[in-house]
Amino acid sequence: MKSNEMNVQLHALSELSDATAVNRRALRRLNPMSQVNVDMKVKVLPDLASGRISIVVTCSYTAEVYLIRTHLAVCSVVATFDVEDLESYIEYPEGGEMRIATPLMSMMLGIAVGALRGMMAVRLAGTPLSKHPMPIINMAALIERLSYTS
Repeated sequence: MKSNEMNVQLHALSELSDATAVNRRALRRLNPMSQVNVDMKVKVLPDLASGRISIVVTCSYTAEVYLIRTHLAVCSVVATFDVEDLESYIEYPEGGEMRIATPLMSMMLGIAVGALRGMMAVRLAGTPLSKHPMPIINMAALIERLSYTS
């Protein structure tokens, strides 16, 4: 693994429109005092042959609507990066799972989560969820609990 310099370029960044939805009916029925839960999922898709790595980040909002746990909104983005000498940033711990080195993963996640935050703000503008922005995310804690597999 390299320690000081990384040659990384953002190749593509886009919203996954098929994985994005706002449940407007549930939002109309949402009690303003309801607790809204925000969940995030991350999927890492490395392509060692081409030196590219894609990160899919999904954020979903849920709440109880008339005693039923209901999905209010979901949005996914995919960020694809070109990484020079990608293989040098891949680690294989004792369990055998492929892991991306923390400095590289932290930088890529920061970009992907920032894009997701902006896309969620646009999608949720004018809805009751506009008062519930994505929470601040501790990238170090997120990386620590993620398992990056091929």
